[in-house]
Amino acid sequence: MKFASELIYPEVQKENRVPDAKLLMPSYAGMCSELSSIVTYSYQSFISVDKELENILMGIAKVEMLHFSLLGRAIFALGGFPVAGARSYWNGNMANYAVNKRNFLIADIENEKVAVKNYERTILNVGSESLKALLERIVLDEELHIEILSEYLASIDKT
Repeated sequence: MKFASELIYPEVQKENRVPDAKLLMPSYAGMCSELSSIVTYSYQSFISVDKELENILMGIAKVEMLHFSLLGRAIFALGGFPVAGARSYWNGNMANYAVNKRNFLIADIENEKVAVKNYERTILNVGSESLKALLERIVLDEELHIEILSEYLASIDKT
C-alpha cells in the first residue's frame, strides 16, 4: 500500500521570507501539525493489535516524518528557525492518546482534514512560489491519508 503520492516534492528556494516561514510553524509543530501527527500515529501503531492497522498507521507516520523534515528545511530556507513550537512550544499533550480504534480513526480523519485546510490557507497567504508548490504537493499526501483511513474505518464499521 502506498501512503504518499508518487509526485516529487518541490524544493523550496532559499530566500528571505521570514513571514512565510512563520506561517509554516503551526503546521510544522503546533496542535494540528506534522509533529503531532508523527507522535499520534506512532502511538496508535504501537497499541494496535490489528497488524493491518498497525502497518497503515506506521506507513502514514513515516510520510508525516518526511513532511516534518520538508517543512523544517523550508522554514530554514526562508530565513526562519524550525523550532518545535508555533505560538507555544510543542508538548506531548498535543498528541491523541485515545485507545479505542474507531474513536482515534475518526479523530485522525478529522485532523487530516484540518491539516488540508491549514495548508490551503497557508498557500493563499505566502509569497514564495516554491513554498506554495511544496504545500500543494503535501496536500496530496494528506488527502490520500484521509482516503486510506476512511476506507479502513468503513471496513471496521461493517463488522
